Amino acid sequence: MRMGFLTGLSASLLTLGGWAVAVPAEAAPASTVVTCGQTITASTRVANDLVDCPGDGLVIGADNITLDLAGHSISGINAPGSEGIADDGHGGVTIEKGTISNFFLNGIGLRSAPGSAVSKMTIRQIGAGGVQGETSAGVLVKESPNTSVSKTMVSNDVSAFQSDGVDVLFSARAVISGNRLTRNAWDGMFVFFSPGTRVVGNTLDGNQNQGVEVNSGSGHILLAGNDAAGNGSNGLVVGAISGAQIWHNTLTGNGASGLFMFDLLHSSISHNRAHANGVGIDLEGGQHGSRGDLVMNNDTSRNDFAGLVIANGSNNNLVAGNLSNANQGSPGNGGGIVLLSVTGNTVRGNVANLNLSVGIGVFEGNPGDSAGNVVTDNVANSNHAHGIDAVTGTIDGGGDIAHHNTPPPDCLGVVCA
Repeated sequence: MRMGFLTGLSASLLTLGGWAVAVPAEAAPASTVVTCGQTITASTRVANDLVDCPGDGLVIGADNITLDLAGHSISGINAPGSEGIADDGHGGVTIEKGTISNFFLNGIGLRSAPGSAVSKMTIRQIGAGGVQGETSAGVLVKESPNTSVSKTMVSNDVSAFQSDGVDVLFSARAVISGNRLTRNAWDGMFVFFSPGTRVVGNTLDGNQNQGVEVNSGSGHILLAGNDAAGNGSNGLVVGAISGAQIWHNTLTGNGASGLFMFDLLHSSISHNRAHANGVGIDLEGGQHGSRGDLVMNNDTSRNDFAGLVIANGSNNNLVAGNLSNANQGSPGNGGGIVLLSVTGNTVRGNVANLNLSVGIGVFEGNPGDSAGNVVTDNVANSNHAHGIDAVTGTIDGGGDIAHHNTPPPDCLGVVCA
């Protein structure tokens, strides 16, 4: 299913966290009446609503212009291939301050439109009736590097095969910030082959599939300060990339995992809070393995099954300083921190108390496939299985503490104080 910049005096550069994002500086003129399907070739402040457009709402026809909807709306009739605003090949465009609804392909489609910006838009009901193979989005950013989408709400609460909130495809260094992507008929956001993209401060709730999916070719992405809640599958999915920074996200009540990762290399997963998900944080090996990752200082407490899982070829990672208390999976079906079929990981300085299963478990899927993990300086108290249960071949680094776990002994496979 899916698995240069601005020129001329009209452009300026806005710096967002170290990335230069092109933003047009030209002021829009006095309000102008527009018609459905009109091509916009100069900066325009719209004076009227467009209702029941039979095809595209408006078409961008020049570089470095601002289209200010000034609070007005553009609606369509869900005609095949229709878009609220279509931009093919014009960069440095700003689209802002309006509402778009009831188009089939995209609310806003930016293709080969580098350095453009979408801001303060409301987009609804895009893609209704789409069948298998037909994909839609509230905002499509394709082959448009250094483009930003900010302060925009997208809710494609329709019956469709796939209607996402925001799609970023082949668009390096995009900045997607401060948006609410809610109740979309697949993912809230999908990022693909867009390295250096920054996904910051978004709310992603109630989407049918993932809150955010980042997949393939999007290395060195930053996902920070996002709130993903109540999504049908996972809050955040990050896979087949390297150098990701996944920091300070809040992941609550997602059906599968708060944060699911696979084939992840040399990335930092830090200070995330994952509560009331199926699994809080899940790092899987995928097809080629996850390695060199730092999983540190996360709070993965009070999930339905397990707090933090490192599994199936996720080798040579550091799991340190995490809090994983009161996860609700029964013995053999959960735990605080669980390692399965992995090797070479260091589990250090974590706290795993009051879980309904093991506090910290190092288990094997096949004989010997979880040897060589180091367990050291952890605390695992009052769990309803052992505090620490580690298979033969685990390296005891010392310093582990475990008390009041049932049944005794407090620890298997390592010595606990």
